[in-house]
Amino acid sequence: MDGFVKVKLNDGHNEQWPCRTKPNQKTTILSLPAELHLAISQLLIYPDALSLKHTHRLFYHLVDTGVELKIDWLVSRRRLHLECPNDKACDLGSDIRFCRGSVAEAC
Repeated sequence: MDGFVKVKLNDGHNEQWPCRTKPNQKTTILSLPAELHLAISQLLIYPDALSLKHTHRLFYHLVDTGVELKIDWLVSRRRLHLECPNDKACDLGSDIRFCRGSVAEAC
């Protein structure tokens, strides 16, 4: 039987929401619905998405670490004048070959 969890809202009111776990059971990220897994993964920058992708086989197939995410990450680092991977060593087509070990100089 599913229980309920008391949630305090930003306006100060409390609500009870259905809870899929038992009261004494620990909640983990894997116990969350797939929709939340996808939503969380879409908010991550490239290095964080890559880390999540390699934590569990479910996330390996769910988390997108494609070219667009890599480019967004590189552009955001450049805008902040942070170190960027050396462009000569980068291969955007593969996570393994993407800027492997090369944060040589500032952008």
